[in-house]
This record gives sequence, structure tokens and C-alpha cells, in this order.
Amino acid sequence: MAVNFLYLSAISTVVSFVGLQWWVFSLVDGIKADGLIDGGEISLKNVRRVLELVLGSNVTVALLVNSVVNLFAFLVLSLKTLFFVQLYPAETRKVLERIVNYVIHKGLFLPLVVPPNTFQTVLWSSWLIILCTLKMFQSLARDRLDRLNASPTATPSKYFRVFSSLLLVLVADTLWIRLCLKIYRSFTSNLFLLLFFEPLSIAFETLQAIMVHGFQLIEIWQRHSVDCGADCLGSLTLFKSASGSLSEWKGIMIRNCGFLLDMLTLSMSLGHYLIIWWLHGMAFHLVDAVLLLNFRALAGATVKRIRGYIRLRGALNSLNGALPDATYEELSAFDDECAICRGPMARAKKLSCNHLFHLACLRLWLDQGMADVYSCPTCRRPLFLSNFPDSASSIPVQGINNDRLTEEVSMGLHARPLPVGLLPNQQQNPSDAMWRGGGFESSWVPPWPNTGMDSTATSSSVRSVGLGDLIGYFKLVPLL
Repeated sequence: MAVNFLYLSAISTVVSFVGLQWWVFSLVDGIKADGLIDGGEISLKNVRRVLELVLGSNVTVALLVNSVVNLFAFLVLSLKTLFFVQLYPAETRKVLERIVNYVIHKGLFLPLVVPPNTFQTVLWSSWLIILCTLKMFQSLARDRLDRLNASPTATPSKYFRVFSSLLLVLVADTLWIRLCLKIYRSFTSNLFLLLFFEPLSIAFETLQAIMVHGFQLIEIWQRHSVDCGADCLGSLTLFKSASGSLSEWKGIMIRNCGFLLDMLTLSMSLGHYLIIWWLHGMAFHLVDAVLLLNFRALAGATVKRIRGYIRLRGALNSLNGALPDATYEELSAFDDECAICRGPMARAKKLSCNHLFHLACLRLWLDQGMADVYSCPTCRRPLFLSNFPDSASSIPVQGINNDRLTEEVSMGLHARPLPVGLLPNQQQNPSDAMWRGGGFESSWVPPWPNTGMDSTATSSSVRSVGLGDLIGYFKLVPLL
């Protein structure tokens, strides 16, 4: 079906350009016959006069717009086919929902500050369409990469093909920012400051996605090299050594750089609404109440992200001292392997539930930001039982019955997926993103604060506002 749409778009584009060419030639011949230009022939002296006469026709403008739209649609479908081949039904549905939400939440407030003239309408419509397209490609790439992370048959070539779409988004967004900068320098109006916030937000999100999935691409390439290598023992030893070093660097980079990029993304989203509020002014109308709710939600998400990052740093710093080392007798008695990395344990940390893990693996587990309460990766008992900030909100260990816990875990009541890539051949629900902290997914729609506990992952600490929430705005806020 995707290929059929691509062929249809190509045919429509060719037909539109042929029709535009035929109409322009016919119009120019009529201009020559009527003697509307000097000398009856087109030259460098009267080319401006000819363009004014041609573009003065409404039919010419309509055909030109139709050709540009068809060419843009053909380009988008071609890139979609090149990077993603064909979309899954769930991906198509999510794209349509995101387009509607993006247009509503980013384009709804533009008429408040944009003058109603032809130039401004064309400029800001193009701004909205281009940024919406870049955002959709970025979201599609992240969803598809999460799906490939959960697939044991993913190859480096498949992963890199989707990953390269993020690079294209970053390059296109950078070029668009440069164009916006030229527009701002040409007009020097405060209105054109609004051009920068959303492109910068997309750039920060894309950089974070490139960083996260870049590490995953390296891991997939290393795993694929081991599977295809001739010296299996030597390749396996090298892979384990490289994976351990890569995991440490990955945790540090994603934790610190991810937090910085999240803060920049949130700042751009806040700036977008602040500049609209500043240009529009405070009129105490319904739209001002909606702007205030969006700003409040973003400010709450920012505070929550900072608190979550501080909480994570405290947990990582106290992890070594808060957990005792497993004795040699315990390691020998269990003769177990680390449930996170599936590697043997010469040294390990002992949790209150008597499960043993590598210290580096526990740090990697906390770095995922996939749970509101730091808990054991195996049984979900609280990780810290002493004076740690989360211990007050953790579930008391004394109140958990082992038989009941085992029964509930088998029924899936306490089950949460392990991070993808930590266990070999691990499967994951495609709808669950592995790196929920890999980018601020809600920058293209205003987030709404969650009532849960603080989390280190941005996307788990905020919830995107959809159409139902927008309707709820109008129900909650009285007409002023």
C-alpha cells in the first residue's frame, strides 16, 4: 500500500508540473498576442513585467501551490519508504494522532500573534508544516528503533537505516534554524523570535535520540560481530570487555547529557509559550487560561525532572555503601550468575532480598529510570531500606509475603520489563519504549504533570495532552 501511495504521488506530481507548464506557456502566448509587453518578446528587460502578469492570475497561483504540495508529499513519502519501508498499523495510527495534536497545540496560538496578511500566513504555515514533518520523522525513528531493540533478529544494517533518519532530521532542522535566523535579521521583529524555540527543541530531542540509539547501534554491531566471528572464544571475551566499558560510558553520558538536553528542551517549550504570552498580552480570556495551564504543566515537569535527577545521583552515590558485599561463601553457595548481564560473579552486592548483582549492573539498572521506586531487578523489593529519600515511599519488606509475592509475580502483577539489551534475546512489548528518558517526547504537545512519584525519565514524569485534555481545558476554565 505504501508503494502504491508513492507511485500515486509521483504521478500526481508529474501531472501537476505538466499542467503548470502548459498553463504558463498558454498565458505567456496570450500576453504576447495582446501586446502587454514591450517588443512582443520576453527579454531581461521585461521579465519582471511578465512574472507580474503570470502570477497575477489566480489559476497560476493555484497550480503553483498544487505543484509544491505534490512535490513535498512525494519527497516525504520517498523518505519514509527509504528509511522505514512500510509503516505498521500502530505506527500509522500514532502518526495521525501526533499530527493532529501538534497542529492543535503548536498552531492554535499562532493566529493570536501573527498578522493576517499573505506573507505572514505563508511563512508561518510553512514553518508549522516543516516542523511537524521533522517531528513526525523523529518520532517514527525513535519508535522503530525501540521496536528493533526488542527484536533478536535486528541487524546493524537495519538499525543504521532507521538511525540515519535521525541524522537527516538533525541536518534539516539545522538548515531550517539558519533560514529562520536570516529571516529574523531581515525583519528584526520580536514576532520572529517565535521561529526559533520549536526548531531548537526538535534539535535537542534529536541529539538525545542520536546519543541513546548510537550506543545501541554499537552494541548491536558488537553482538553481530561476535555471532559472525570465526574465533568464537576470543570474540566473546572481547565483546564482554567492550560491552562492560561501553555500558559504563553509556550510563554516564545518557544520565548527564540526557538531563542537560532535557532541560534545554523543556526551556524551549517554556520559551515558546512565554513569547506567545508576551506578544499577545494578558487579556484574561479563555486562551490565556489555556496558556497558563500549559506553562504550569511545563514548569511542573521541569521541577520534577530536576528532582528526579538529584534523586538518581543520590541513589548512585550511596549504592556502594548502602549495600553489603556478598561473601565468598554466599557466592559459592548460590553459584549464580548476575541476572542483569548474565555473567559470572566473582564480586557482587547483596540486596535485602538476598539477590546478588554486580555493582556496575545495579548502577546501569538505576540509570534506566524505568521505575518510580528503586527496587530489586528480580523480585521488586525496595533496594534501599535505610535512611534514603525513597525509603519512606517504598513498600515495607516486612509486609510482603514470599508466597504471595511469587504468585503475583507469576500472574504479572509486579512484572516490569528489564532494560532491553541487558539480557540476551530479551523480548519487549513494542509499545513500551526502552529508553523512556531518551528524549522529551512531549515537547510537541504540552505535558500534564503526573500524580505519581518523581522519576528520572522525562517521558514518565509527564503526560502528553491530547484532544480530550484540550476539551477538558474548556470545561474546567470558565469563560472570562
